Order: sequence, then structure tokens, then C-alpha cells
Amino acid sequence: MGRAFSCTPGLALLVLALPACGTAPKDDATDIAGIGARVPIGAELSLGCSGCHGPPAGAMSGLEGRPPESLRAALLQYRQDVDGTSVMHRMMRGYSETEIDAISRYLSEKAQP
Repeated sequence: MGRAFSCTPGLALLVLALPACGTAPKDDATDIAGIGARVPIGAELSLGCSGCHGPPAGAMSGLEGRPPESLRAALLQYRQDVDGTSVMHRMMRGYSETEIDAISRYLSEKAQP
């Protein structure tokens, strides 16, 4: 009998955090698996946020629909706080300012009608 694939929480977190390790493409979309399905880079990069900042009544408050300037300022503050040791501090240090801009724009537009 074959073994079923199981995904540990650590592996799932790694997969969600991988976008933080690379650099953003020059355009604001990426082609998923080369099949022509273009996804905004902000959507791809913000996947790591959804682990905690998920649907209403999730572990943390949602981020969708907040002003992009407010999101950007908060995310950059986490990135620049050299003494910060929370998950947010660590995650934001993995993103460039360009990537933080893309995340902020995407999340602010996500809840717009």
C-alpha cells in the first residue's frame, strides 16, 4: 500500500513564506506554473499574511480594505524595528520595500467593491 502524503504545519508555513525569499517580478503579476493564469504579485506575496490575518473572527484582525498608506507604514515599521522578534518582524524583514508596496496595494484593494 502506498503512503498518504501528509503536510506538517512547519512545511505549510514554509510554503506560504517562500515568496518572501525571492524578489518581485518587474510587472505586477506572475504566471502561475506557466499556464497563463496571471496573479497579482501582491496576492502571491500576501499569502503568508492569511495564516493569521484570515477571515473575520480569525486569529488576528483582517487587513483587507485598509488604506494602503496605513498598511505600508505599519509593515515598514515592523521591517525596520531591529529589536523586534515577533513573527511580523521576521516576515517583514524578508520583503523589499517594493514587495511591501505590492502587498499594501493588494490588501487595500481586495475589499473594494
